Amino acid sequence: MTLNHRVVAMVRGAAKRVLCLTCNKQHNYRAPKGEGSSPARSEESSAGGSRSSKKQAAPKTGGNSNTREWQLNVANKDSTDFLPYSIHKTFEVGQLVNHPKFGEGYVKEALTAQKLCVLFRDGPRTLIHAQPS
Repeated sequence: MTLNHRVVAMVRGAAKRVLCLTCNKQHNYRAPKGEGSSPARSEESSAGGSRSSKKQAAPKTGGNSNTREWQLNVANKDSTDFLPYSIHKTFEVGQLVNHPKFGEGYVKEALTAQKLCVLFRDGPRTLIHAQPS
């Protein structure tokens, strides 16, 4: 469904932020389906300025050491060794985790009492754990 929007911010002549005239909320501009990407989005991607491009680039930074580390700790492990991930479970450093979206990984580091750094095939991710039910 296409809704009417009013442009509230522009970058390099392209819409960056819009106001939805249906719900009166602001959000980043998204091109309507079928139009492809907007000029602002393609400029951001090539300049490395968008949030998603930084996320995709993050695993590549030090990727060789992360890949080797993942292979040493995760590859060729039996599927029964992996615990299914849940924010309600408590995990410890070194445990193997099977995440529904990110796949198989292992707990690399405890960042806080409720946050973990888990290394997956595509790079490290911060996950929440030990949340009350």
